[in-house]
Amino acid sequence: MEQFDLVLKDFANWKMDNWEVLERFKETGSYIYERFEPVYAVLNHIYERAVELGELDEERETIFSVGLNYLHAQFEVIKIYYEKLFDSNCEAFEAFMPLVGYLLFIADFRSDLEEVEDSLNFDALNEAETLIENMIAERRQTFDYAGEKLNEAIRGIIEHLDFEYVSIIDIFVEIAENLNIELSTNESFIVGEDI
Repeated sequence: MEQFDLVLKDFANWKMDNWEVLERFKETGSYIYERFEPVYAVLNHIYERAVELGELDEERETIFSVGLNYLHAQFEVIKIYYEKLFDSNCEAFEAFMPLVGYLLFIADFRSDLEEVEDSLNFDALNEAETLIENMIAERRQTFDYAGEKLNEAIRGIIEHLDFEYVSIIDIFVEIAENLNIELSTNESFIVGEDI
């Protein structure tokens, strides 16, 4: 069995394991579903093509592997918050979605900048992350304040980059467009817009 066949099976297993939670987020119009829809839709599309054609080109295999790794990592974090901090209560979880979304963005941002991390100062971002985690734990809903602190920290890092930062979600939105995959939301998750 080829390595990519294992990746395809891994995705099929991931879908079975997470179907219930994913559907609950989709049915409630959750920000979480909207956030992951571009990645999930692209993975579904590539998976269906792989099953239909029996093989894929290297570019689609790479897109699929990167997307699946991303989905695995992020969804595990979400499940921990959802199940442990909010006792699998979708309504309570949604009430704090802006803060959870900020934490997911921070994880993405850090991961994306891993290669240049040593040349950047992440102190303000670390402080913003701690503030947001504490707000969730204490059930404080001062979302605007947290957003301002996060945006300040992000701007402080971005102005020191010698390249334009584009998030993995935005990359998958573009891939979905190129593959003619219709998404239920056309929102972009680009830095500089509402995080």
